[in-house]
Amino acid sequence: MGEHTQEDARGLRRRARATHRLAVPLLTAVALGAASAQPVLPGSPPGGAGPAAAAAGLPMQALRLAPGERPPLDGRLDHPAWQRAPVHRDFVEKAPLTGNRPAQATEARVLFDDQAIYVGVRCFDAQPQAIRAPLVRHDLVNRTQDFVVVYLDAIGARQSAQFFRVNAAGSTADGMHTAADDNEDFAPDFDWDGAAHRDAQGWTAVMRIPFASLRFTREHDGPWRIMVGRRIPREQFFLHTSVLVPREAPSFIATLQPLQGLVMPDDHQFLTLRPSLTWRREREQPAGGPDTRRTRTEAALDVKWRPLPELVVDATLNPDFSQVALDVPQLAGNTRFALSFPEKRPFFYESSDLLRSPTDAVYTRSLTAPRGGLRATWRGARLAGSAFAIDDRGGGAVLLPGAFGTDAAEQPASRVAVARLRADGGALQWGALAAVRRYDGDRGDNQVAGPDLAWQIDEAWRVRAQLLGSHTSAQPDGAGQLQRGPARAGHRAYLRLALQQPEHEADLTLDDIASGFRDDVGFVNQAGITRLGGRVARGWHALGPFNEFWFNLEGERVRDKASGQAVSQALSPGVWLTGAHNLEASLYWHGGEGVRTGVGQRWLQPRFWKTAVVFTPATWAPLLSLDAQLGRLADVQANAVRPGASGSLSLTTRPLPRLELEPSVSAAWLERDGRRTYRETAGQVLGVWHLDAQQKLRLIWQRTSFDRLAEPGVLAQRDMGHTGSLTYSWRRSAGSVLYVGATRSRQGEGGAAGVSRGNELFVKLQLDADDVARAVRAR
Repeated sequence: MGEHTQEDARGLRRRARATHRLAVPLLTAVALGAASAQPVLPGSPPGGAGPAAAAAGLPMQALRLAPGERPPLDGRLDHPAWQRAPVHRDFVEKAPLTGNRPAQATEARVLFDDQAIYVGVRCFDAQPQAIRAPLVRHDLVNRTQDFVVVYLDAIGARQSAQFFRVNAAGSTADGMHTAADDNEDFAPDFDWDGAAHRDAQGWTAVMRIPFASLRFTREHDGPWRIMVGRRIPREQFFLHTSVLVPREAPSFIATLQPLQGLVMPDDHQFLTLRPSLTWRREREQPAGGPDTRRTRTEAALDVKWRPLPELVVDATLNPDFSQVALDVPQLAGNTRFALSFPEKRPFFYESSDLLRSPTDAVYTRSLTAPRGGLRATWRGARLAGSAFAIDDRGGGAVLLPGAFGTDAAEQPASRVAVARLRADGGALQWGALAAVRRYDGDRGDNQVAGPDLAWQIDEAWRVRAQLLGSHTSAQPDGAGQLQRGPARAGHRAYLRLALQQPEHEADLTLDDIASGFRDDVGFVNQAGITRLGGRVARGWHALGPFNEFWFNLEGERVRDKASGQAVSQALSPGVWLTGAHNLEASLYWHGGEGVRTGVGQRWLQPRFWKTAVVFTPATWAPLLSLDAQLGRLADVQANAVRPGASGSLSLTTRPLPRLELEPSVSAAWLERDGRRTYRETAGQVLGVWHLDAQQKLRLIWQRTSFDRLAEPGVLAQRDMGHTGSLTYSWRRSAGSVLYVGATRSRQGEGGAAGVSRGNELFVKLQLDADDVARAVRAR
């Protein structure tokens, strides 16, 4: 469940289907704890028309500031302009009980001038001492904290929205919400400012969002749309919104209300220059190899230009795409398929929702080390699209998907072009994708293209579909390399039909992937299969101690297209529930499982429980996440079913007001004849000391271990690794940042000849030219 930031309960339930894990005794204990909680907040909202007005989606009014008038960004609402602004008080409860009258009052105001929109929110609280207001890193403002969020859809179609969060300590988060899959993406970072102030009545927040950070069009006569939300985490975790979001709404942003009175600026153009400089000193010693040292200094430039309201052009030269934050280690020792990682690089953040489609047809982490790139993005009222070209140095892995596993080849340097188009026809959205990757050295290429659609048939039924075709001449040579060879063609046909009602949900998915299909700019780890899956669910709201209680029945069958044999199948009944103390839990019995590790291999039938729990045990420990599976599991290397378990545990703690401490561990094991024949662990300890709202010290320590005993048909394997990182960061804005850090890694099974070592010192400084200009003017 990760950072647990998705705010729509239905979205949480969808994600739970992929990670529904919870031990029976623990589930019982937590449920009893939830039963004893009293989900009531003291206080009552003064004034306002209440839920009826919020349900009607009444417009929110914006007031133009007087010439030269600019409210300070100190989190207060004392400036006279805030006193003149129309007040929106008609908030309604979204969670835990949709449609209830909020127990705490919230007021929202909107101002604007020629440069920006200002949003001010007053959060009344009958127990201001109970407000949860920790300093957190950017983009880690989540439901365990008191925060306000503003969703802005400057196109007005309610298909995507930019969101901006501020918690009661002034920490911020932002991103894009896409309606088609109800996904919140925190990767994009926008230029904006937010601040908070606490007082005897509760707290207030002020946001300044420049028009340059918003994507709008002049071709649309309809209003901009907005929604303001407020999180109140106590025994119950409340979400109040400025407009009703019904349980049956097709997405969390489906009912954004009009923002009236706003006048768009005449000057819509902007040019942003962000030069950066990175210095590195590296030392590497491969196992049994010589010690090498090198020092590098690299300059880079990122440019963003908007010549028209609808058009944004991005360019990058020699970008530093190194990962300032380490990827969280994952268990991979007992799986046949490649694992994906999230994107963290700014060049791909512009209108990131446009790159999303029913399948992972564009996976930007496949672009390993670009020398440079150029991108153009158009957002109109009915038509939007994005196209980019990348010159990639390569160095990663090219996935070679099969029915029973994922192989890989070394990734050569390449040139990549991707184009994505999306049209909005109201209930029907259609799109198209085209991508080509041409490898250097005449090693061949990979081309992918095809249409997709999303159709909201009525309030309950929705269809998503995509058809892709591929043509690939870059073929593996059997030695881990790509070489030009006979071209292979293939297709991928994806169709999903979903029913969504307040107390009933169901879906049916068909995914047909030909053996010749490859998508070298996407993430496809299995091909040559037909997958048929489905789910039916019945839910109850406010059932005893639970906010929601759902019974689910899920099933899936994957068939190898070449042999006609089943690759895997699953049939799992289970429950999913939420309750007080931020509880979200599930328990599933996987009693109808089956898996085959290769053509002609015997059919394995694992049987196990799969469980998960997320909750807030205390204010100093705002988030605990636990998942596990236990029983007879498939050992894919030995082609057997054996007793075993796997799971993970993570805990977010605040032992001191300025200290974040997050330990996490994942582990898996299998037994053979009473002895553990396979063991794997991956652990991380993350510590962050907040010097202030802009400066932080971050320590990351990671350890991985893998141990496999030899047996007939299986070789013994052993590996261990350690990585440590200490980084000082200063974040002036999304465009002006400084990182100073050191990383040390060690990988190997022990002994001087079997250990690889690496050390790195680095300094990265990126400046936004506008920030520099403002600082000079201020002097």
